Parts: sequence; structure tokens; C-alpha cells
Amino acid sequence: MGFFSNNRVTKGNIIEALSRFFDDDYKSLTQGLIQMSKDKIEISNEQRNELMVVAMLAVTETTSKTWGKLAEEKELIGKKPREIMLKQYFSNTEEMEQFEELFNIRSREYHEVLQPENTELVIQFGQIFCTHFFGEEEDGSHVAIMLFVGTNFAEQMICIRKFFSEIMAKCVLVW
Repeated sequence: MGFFSNNRVTKGNIIEALSRFFDDDYKSLTQGLIQMSKDKIEISNEQRNELMVVAMLAVTETTSKTWGKLAEEKELIGKKPREIMLKQYFSNTEEMEQFEELFNIRSREYHEVLQPENTELVIQFGQIFCTHFFGEEEDGSHVAIMLFVGTNFAEQMICIRKFFSEIMAKCVLVW
């Protein structure tokens, strides 16, 4: 019962859970791509960052859509909470700041396809990812990876949304 045992959830509890969502999703994406590759690929630092963008975007977009532009949302996914989520992957502040810049650029780009009425979200999201991950305009040669990443992203958002629904229904949020 741990997380819900006292029916009180703090900002720290939520950030910790979001950090686990991020970490699990990043590892899942990485392992999935390696397993899909016929020629066991080596993932470069730039490609690793593209995978982290996807995992972080699932966390931040879902949180933003759940909480809106409230002060609480900033406390859950602002720069400080993202640093908590990323600290195990970056050895210094400069690397983390470079990732933040990349994340902000990619967020704007992905945001164009993250619209509720978009019926082609999975493929379009995956296409953007593949273009950046492989460093060339996606021509359809990575369709399996496009679908894998797009589907993984959508499913992660659904899981996080269910998590938020559960805590909102069962717990008192203590800020």
C-alpha cells in the first residue's frame, strides 16, 4: 500500500513517482531499440538524449495536461524536478543544461503533433523522433521504430494519467 497508505501525497511523492516513470520509460525505449536492431546498435550520447527527450516529454506533457498551468504543475515538472529526474544520467551541470536546451527545442517541435484531434499522433511522433535519432529526414525506412516509439510515448502518457487519476481520487495532496 505504501504510496496510498495514509491518503496523503506530497509534491515530493509525486516527483519521485514521475522520476520512476521517466527512468522506466527511458530504459524501456533503449532496450526496445536495441532488441529491434538487427545489427546490435550502439546508442551515442546524442541518441541517448533523444530517447530521454521522449521519456521526459511523456512525463511533462501528461503532468501539464492534468494540472494545467497552475503553480503546482511548475513544482512538479519545472527545472528543479527535472534535475532530480536527470541527475543519475548527467555528471555535471553543463551537460544537464545542454539537455534542457535540447528538451525545450524538441518540446516545441513535438507539441505541433500533440493535439487531441490528431489521429496520426503515433506515426507523426515516431517520425519526428526517427529524423532526430538517425540524423536524417525520415523516409519510412524505420517504420517499425517510428511505431514503437510513438506507441510507447502514447502508452506512457496513458499510464501517467491513470496514476494522476488514482491519486486525485484517493488522496489528499499536501503541497
